[in-house]
Amino acid sequence: MAKALRLIFLLASHLLVSVMSRTFTIENKCEYTIWPASYDYSGSLDTTGIVLEMGETRTINASSSWIGRVWGRSLCSTNLTGAFLCATGDCSSGDIECLGNATQPTTVAEFNLDSDGGLDYYDVSVIDGYNLPLLVTPENEKCRSIGCDVDMNKTCPSELMMNISSSPGSNHPIACRTTCQKDQLPDQCCVGLYVENAVPPEKCKRTIYSKSFNEACPGAYSYAYDTNISTFTCSYSSNFAITFCPSNRDKTSRSPTAEPPLGPHTNNGAVVAPSVSPPSKETGAGAERKSMPKLKIILGVLSALAMIIIIAIVVKVRANNMRKSDRNEKNIEAVVMLKRFSYVQVKKMTKSFADVLGKGGFGIVYKGKLPDGTRDVAVKILKDSNENGEEFINEVASMSRTSHVNIVPLLGFCYEGNKKAIIYEFMPNGSLDKFISAKMSTKMEWKTLYNIAVGVSRGLEYLHNRCVSRIVHFDIKPQNILIDGEFSPKISDFGLAKLCKNNESIMSMLDARGTAGYIAPEVFSKNYGGVSHKSDVYSYGMVVLEMIGAKKIERAQNGGSNKNSMYFPDWIYKDLEKGEIMSFFADKITEEEDEKIVKKMVLVGLWCIQTNPFDRPPMIKVVEMLEGSLEALEIPPKPILCLPAIKIQSDGEIQETSSFSKRGEDTSHYSEEVQDIAEENQDSSRSYYTKAGK
Repeated sequence: MAKALRLIFLLASHLLVSVMSRTFTIENKCEYTIWPASYDYSGSLDTTGIVLEMGETRTINASSSWIGRVWGRSLCSTNLTGAFLCATGDCSSGDIECLGNATQPTTVAEFNLDSDGGLDYYDVSVIDGYNLPLLVTPENEKCRSIGCDVDMNKTCPSELMMNISSSPGSNHPIACRTTCQKDQLPDQCCVGLYVENAVPPEKCKRTIYSKSFNEACPGAYSYAYDTNISTFTCSYSSNFAITFCPSNRDKTSRSPTAEPPLGPHTNNGAVVAPSVSPPSKETGAGAERKSMPKLKIILGVLSALAMIIIIAIVVKVRANNMRKSDRNEKNIEAVVMLKRFSYVQVKKMTKSFADVLGKGGFGIVYKGKLPDGTRDVAVKILKDSNENGEEFINEVASMSRTSHVNIVPLLGFCYEGNKKAIIYEFMPNGSLDKFISAKMSTKMEWKTLYNIAVGVSRGLEYLHNRCVSRIVHFDIKPQNILIDGEFSPKISDFGLAKLCKNNESIMSMLDARGTAGYIAPEVFSKNYGGVSHKSDVYSYGMVVLEMIGAKKIERAQNGGSNKNSMYFPDWIYKDLEKGEIMSFFADKITEEEDEKIVKKMVLVGLWCIQTNPFDRPPMIKVVEMLEGSLEALEIPPKPILCLPAIKIQSDGEIQETSSFSKRGEDTSHYSEEVQDIAEENQDSSRSYYTKAGK
């Protein structure tokens, strides 16, 4: 009975979806392959990414009240790690299907279905740049088609052109950047990624880009405050055709009559009344008898169709899971030329997981020895997850690309179904956090701490600038800095790292990643700028300040403050301005050389935690600052925002912050707090590069 009820529910759901869904017919008229993609704000599509060869068409179903964007990707391929990448329109998912928005510059079709009184809103936007010609045509003949189809060589200003070289000495345009993307100035960007607060219309410039595309595509959305003349409406339940490279379309095809352009908050527009058929002359029992056989046939056909669809879905899901698992296997083999161990070997080298070195959200680390007995190792056993090994592959792929004295060496891995392990070189001195903990009875010498700070900076500079692909770690903290037998630091734990294609400066983020207290403001709130390698610089700065002990100075008690929590960089900066910075360390420093080391680490740490990512020095500059003279360093501006890495309690105990590297965790309370602090301190920021003369 329960199975029958479930089947009836599935059948009813399918019938309801069939009635309520909408369709997008996507056609590729380009003379090359494209990869259409979509992003959902509300509702969903059948798929978020497909491939269309030249001349191919694909119909996709959408929920009746779908809100989202559709765009095209070009010049896509799969790299050696098995990641799917595109030269334009990439969504950074590493797969044909997308999990996030498009990388700019991209031509985008935007839809808000059934949003206001039965109207659909739609537009073609080039406000994020232009990469492919695009036309949106409603099925309803009374609604207007809109698009942007231009010759990029004629329309795109030369300084905004993105080119690809097909042969020596020849360049072909693949996309057109906006002036905002090129210069990143607030009055050119007005809204979005590169500005903290929206610029009002009277101060928002029309750039050479917006003027060029407004002239070439007058109906397209090309300027931030043109929504009222570039957003169009269509009556409820219309389906849409999306055509890429439409200039080859049949000139004699239907030409819809135009509706007046309307903004997203208007209530008027052309609404077509449904046609009503005249009533049948046959009524009563005779009509009922005639309709019953037809109804049975219809229900029978629909039931059979529903069963076929259910079976097909089950088969497809299982096939996809098998393909994904197979792909992970192939990706691992393609990515690394490392020793692959069986799970039996891993169990043997750890003596059945006897010696635990540490635990975390990722799993457990055990001490072991290689099968030949020549080397001690640390074996990280990853917990089973719903991500089907992707985070494991991410860490192995990242570390297999590295070879540096300050990166922990990766010796091998195990991958057998849901059994996953990573084998590292064993670090006898453990992690940095135990050497800077308040519980340590013997502290490191200042020179040793300084050498560790320099080593970590060199390791990060290598990841950011000298790998095959730039690697952003996203979880730099004392627990992830291991110390070998000679007290040389090694960066470890690349589970949250991201590989940046083409060394991109700004990357898209779907989730906050990192550990509270070390995570950069822009990672959990786009109000503070784009996420980039500068996010690692912020984390590094917090670690440096913690290394010198600034984090553990209980100023809240000694100063008689009635506050139960303070931001420790604020304490440092206030005394730095007064010239009393060394009063923090009066009982700990006896040598003049040690005093210079501490001052240098304080200044470098404060430069690294600047709220605006553009004010932070890149890691190559951080290395120069640490290795250069103290006299060459300027006092940094006070950070607008200092995230609380600890909370000083009334009894003097330290409450550590927790990690929030899990996907989907709510971080809105952080955004509200940092926004309030930023508004109070807006006038205190100034550029690092201005002071340093860069």
